[in-house]
Amino acid sequence: MILNLNKEFSLSLIKRIQSDLQNAEHLDLQKLETLASDSYHFWEIANILGNYYNDFPVNDAIKQNCIQLINDIRNFQGKLAKLSQEPTLVVFGTSGWRGVIGEDFTLLNVHKVVRGIIEMMKTNEFLRVNGFRSFEEVRQKGILLLRDNRYMGDAFLDAAMKELAAEEIKIYFAGECPTGVGSALVTELGAAGSLNFTPSHNPMEYAGLKFNPADGGPADTNLTAIIEEKANYFMNEGQSFSAATADYMPLKNDIHAAQVFREFIEKKSKVFDLASIRSWLKSQQTNLKIIVDNMHGSSRGYIEALLGEELVSQLKSAGALTFVHINEDFSFHGVKPEPSAKNQKPLIKALQKASKKYTLAVALDPDADRIRYCDAEMDIDMNRFGAIAFGMLAQKGLPGGVASTAPSSDFALNIARENKRPVFETAVGFKHFRAPLQTGKVLVAFEESDGISFLGHTLEKCAMAGFLAALEVMTFTEKNLSSVYRELQKQYGYFYPDKAGADVKGVSIEAWQQYKKAVLQVLQNDLFKKSDTIVVDGAEKEITDINTIDGLKVIFRDKSWILLRPSGTEPKFRYYYEVASATPLPDAEQKLAAYRQAAEMILSKARTIVDNR
Repeated sequence: MILNLNKEFSLSLIKRIQSDLQNAEHLDLQKLETLASDSYHFWEIANILGNYYNDFPVNDAIKQNCIQLINDIRNFQGKLAKLSQEPTLVVFGTSGWRGVIGEDFTLLNVHKVVRGIIEMMKTNEFLRVNGFRSFEEVRQKGILLLRDNRYMGDAFLDAAMKELAAEEIKIYFAGECPTGVGSALVTELGAAGSLNFTPSHNPMEYAGLKFNPADGGPADTNLTAIIEEKANYFMNEGQSFSAATADYMPLKNDIHAAQVFREFIEKKSKVFDLASIRSWLKSQQTNLKIIVDNMHGSSRGYIEALLGEELVSQLKSAGALTFVHINEDFSFHGVKPEPSAKNQKPLIKALQKASKKYTLAVALDPDADRIRYCDAEMDIDMNRFGAIAFGMLAQKGLPGGVASTAPSSDFALNIARENKRPVFETAVGFKHFRAPLQTGKVLVAFEESDGISFLGHTLEKCAMAGFLAALEVMTFTEKNLSSVYRELQKQYGYFYPDKAGADVKGVSIEAWQQYKKAVLQVLQNDLFKKSDTIVVDGAEKEITDINTIDGLKVIFRDKSWILLRPSGTEPKFRYYYEVASATPLPDAEQKLAAYRQAAEMILSKARTIVDNR
């Protein structure tokens, strides 16, 4: 039946492309027709159309035709997600299980993965780590359910609640709720854990599921490995698996998530002073312009709750505060919904147009676990803001160091070392910050992919906290973020980070898992040793240290470095690099390009070795 549905939709899609887009300039219709003939490329067409009407000036008729085609593709994939019986290989990366709606992320597969999570919670490993005496205690403490604003989110939540109800597990229901808020809710409610339906910043075709245990932080590999084992067992059961149909209403408890989170910040935060922030915002409303890009996501309404409705109303009336992309849009107005330099450009232009003394714009991804900043003068990613936030908190006299992931900029770490503060460098994944945050050894924990948390906050990355931290910096220094950043550069040095990547096309989930392991083995063991040299920008760079905590990171004598690692969630190799200097570099872009070429050369060498074996 699904094969026939694919054929029918493929033919109708080709006809629609020929008729509805025939006058679309700069659009390769032949490519779209070719993609439409293969059911595995419907989502690719949707993304091409979204990029098209965002990148090129098109008339309203063509734009509306593009949007309608995207909606039709999405709805068709949703139909497949409800009908499909095809299993998949479940792999939990750094942020849970992610998949394409209608392909591997289907309603039946959600039932199987949720049941796998429930079976994991029955194991001695889960009970011991979380301090439970028995699974009965898990039933009584309950599980929190939340989602971002992705397509079919409510249907996936419904499936999860049926599986939980079949095991008589108490359900806390937060509905549309940011990831970091959910982390705080788990501990505030005393729940046994949470199920969070989100693929974070992935494109429109993706859905995802995260599991957090009782401390609110991301599940570690000791638990995700069990989830994989149990879920894949159910995947292989075939027709013998029967999805739960239990009535969950008697077990369901609705939670006012925004209110609980605000109380959590006001009572327990060791970093944020909401009263001072509110006072400063009110006093500077005529000198201020703040823009919040909610990216149509689950952060909608939560910042308003933190600041208070009365203050938000005053700031809006004064033109000091604006929220954009707050409407429901499963396609994210045709762009990849991530805080990125490209998506920041219109925000920077709007701030420049406002011509205010104090400016700030933030973009939060759909589940609000990532955030990126800018003011009228500078785009500020987490590599920069991590240093800004740590420098501010250290200046305030708060004790503690900094934690960041190996691919992140060393700028904040350098500030900490020069001030004899503790430094923790970890593999990618916020779960690795659990120990330094729980023990109070760090003020700030951040990763270059725009995730951050703080002393006394959650063990999960939280864009809400990131936004409050930016306001805290401006309140404390009475300066814009770019000014604070430049002052830190003059004092501690100039760090220029960048990143790129290489997609691996046409591989299955199973093949990618094997291939990335083979390439990683070569990267970490067969290429370099200390004192070797690599030619970068025509000069030989001596390797003074090799870090294999996550992929391969080669560090040079001048503190510059290159890192390569496979993605944990998609078939892609990522490479990161940073140029460090005691003085400003007028040719930083040229040097970064040379470091990128060196990274590409290293990856090519490793892949060639694997391919020839």
